[in-house]
Amino acid sequence: MRMPEQFRKVRGRLGLLEKLAKDVPLDVILEIFCYLEPGDLLRLARTTKELRGILMSKTSESIWRTARENVEGLPPRPNDLNEPQYAHLCYESYCHVCNHRGRCDTVLWTFRMRACKACAANMLNFYGGSDADGKEYMIIMSENYEFRRIFPNEVVKTSSRHRFRAGNLQIAKRLKTEYDALTTPEDQADWINRKALERQEIASHALLCQKWLESKLQDRSTELYDIRQQRKEAILIRLDEIGWREEAEYMIMESSHEFLSHKAIHQTKKLTDIGWNRMKDELVQLLSQHKTTRLAEELRAIRELRYSLLLKEYKDIQNMSDQREPFPPSGDIVMNKIFYDLVSKPVEEDLTAGFFKSQLSQHLPRVLDEWRSAKTKELVKLMQKSRPEATEADLHLPTTLFECQSCPRFLGTIMHFPQMFYHTCFTRTQVSGDNHERLMAYHSRYAEYAEGPWMADNLNLLVNEARLELVKTITKACSLDPNEATVEDLDLVDPLIECVTCAVYGGRLFMRWPSAVCHDLDHVLVVNSFGEETENILAQESKLSNCSICCSHCHRAFSEHTIRGHLNDQHGVALDELPWCDSGSGIRLYRKHWYWNPCKPWDLLGHPFRYRPPPKPAVEPAAAPMEFIIMGASGEGSAQADSDAQVVSTNVDMPEPAVVEQQAAAAPVEANERPSEEGSAQVDDGMQVVPNANTDSVVSQTPAMGTGAENDIEEQGQSEPSETEQERAIIDDNRLALVSEDLEGA
Repeated sequence: MRMPEQFRKVRGRLGLLEKLAKDVPLDVILEIFCYLEPGDLLRLARTTKELRGILMSKTSESIWRTARENVEGLPPRPNDLNEPQYAHLCYESYCHVCNHRGRCDTVLWTFRMRACKACAANMLNFYGGSDADGKEYMIIMSENYEFRRIFPNEVVKTSSRHRFRAGNLQIAKRLKTEYDALTTPEDQADWINRKALERQEIASHALLCQKWLESKLQDRSTELYDIRQQRKEAILIRLDEIGWREEAEYMIMESSHEFLSHKAIHQTKKLTDIGWNRMKDELVQLLSQHKTTRLAEELRAIRELRYSLLLKEYKDIQNMSDQREPFPPSGDIVMNKIFYDLVSKPVEEDLTAGFFKSQLSQHLPRVLDEWRSAKTKELVKLMQKSRPEATEADLHLPTTLFECQSCPRFLGTIMHFPQMFYHTCFTRTQVSGDNHERLMAYHSRYAEYAEGPWMADNLNLLVNEARLELVKTITKACSLDPNEATVEDLDLVDPLIECVTCAVYGGRLFMRWPSAVCHDLDHVLVVNSFGEETENILAQESKLSNCSICCSHCHRAFSEHTIRGHLNDQHGVALDELPWCDSGSGIRLYRKHWYWNPCKPWDLLGHPFRYRPPPKPAVEPAAAPMEFIIMGASGEGSAQADSDAQVVSTNVDMPEPAVVEQQAAAAPVEANERPSEEGSAQVDDGMQVVPNANTDSVVSQTPAMGTGAENDIEEQGQSEPSETEQERAIIDDNRLALVSEDLEGA
């Protein structure tokens, strides 16, 4: 029922409550008040003096009691509060500290007060604080330990994870004053016990009040939620009338808070015609913008799905083709207008994987021919900057090496044709707002980089003359013409190469020609000169890396241990069991059935490996000739540098070990003394003399000795060598065998 016009916006004596208090009989007024709640009575008492006089009199206590009983679950009134005070604590939602009016749901029941969040966080800590009130509170508590039993405290929650126990200084002062007024210890003890019981009762009552408050707040929250839901449904009905309900439901299904939290929708009021007319244009604009964005996202998702189907079929074709003829990366396929038009067909059309497979079969051969021709010409132009006479045929020469300028040099970025077309640095195109629309449609929203079109911005022709000369030398050593032979020809020969410089006690270092091209230029390499030892060397070669080779029949990529079964099962090629079948060399005898995977970098196409020769059988010491190897000659007047090894072989009769040891200990050696023409075994100081014997032998390591009487050693009275000298003189059999093999190869 609407208020009459004459009473609208009327306050004071002409208001309806004023008329009610004067004209309506008192018994009728009291009967009406019995159907209200304590909060309603409290607000009525603040309207007029007549109503306040009625409600605040002691004769109206029954009205307050009846009103309190109307509230479900409200605990009974505590003894220390009257009815209006209790109603004030339960229903007045303002802070008792700062008098801030608003939402104040933090009730400190034992303190009989409310506090907002800011004031609650600044409450006095029950265990004291650093401010003046905290220090005074601690002084009061320290006067009598029993005060801890009677001083009330509250757990104040400042956040979801932090809380503290708060005390009240005013209550503490009042209780201390009452305690100090008592004169005898018996009265003080009785008073403390009585107050302790009162505190327990207050704490129990506060727990009941807190449960009632939480239930009341939950009911109010549910009520407000229902009102908002009713308002939302009413707005959706109005939107349905103008054709925008479907878009609004899309926003709700997407869990978008933009619609539900809109200021015109998220209200606890019933929808009116006036309110709808005010918000209609704003809601239509919001829904229109969302529809535009949604359709664009749906189109993008459909295009991404179609691109994934297209590229999957393209990758399947690429994996089953000979990739020695370069294939364009995904970015070039995406940028091609033919395939972009296919992907951009209307979203209503259902494009399946079979559709894209048929379209690729129809259009891909022409696209590949055009792309390969353009990119090959681009590489030839790059070559002609350093070699003006270069042609397309020169791309396949072993001496035509390219290098990526983006990769660190220690990663081995040297490559041959067509490895550069599969190098990621040349297809790593960052997608931004300036890129082509086709590339943006293909690019996934969650990736920072997509495989873009192939670009040779960081590709250079290798013009290092020393490295090119190394390639020519390896090619000539294989009886091939560096100007005519191709990379595939050199792969078929697949020479075995040893680095003499890298030979250490861990074994001799061997490699294949791709690793040799990337090896240090100042090292000494030996090509295919290992004689009967070749079979033992190949038996220790490491296996090939995963997917580093491709089947020559179906062009699929395999590792060494999987291609054996593939050739036997799919192509009927039976590989004989060889003595070194478990090494990386067994499969190399069947090169016509596989080729190197051009998609893999050179550092994965066979790793260098160490060869450790087996120990030789022992022979009698007297029958073995003695050979000497001079290593690391650095004395004055040396004919070669330290890195060059001089080998001097002298066949002499080997005396008994005891005689050799005695002669080594007794014979004086002059410094810087060269071997005489008669073949004496004297050497420069600092040299090592290693006898080539397979039995336990003695190494005489001559130290640097000056000339003079102090270096003379008398034969008479010469003592036996010490244990340290004997340990230093003994050399391992494997090391002797290794040195012996080096001498035979030299």
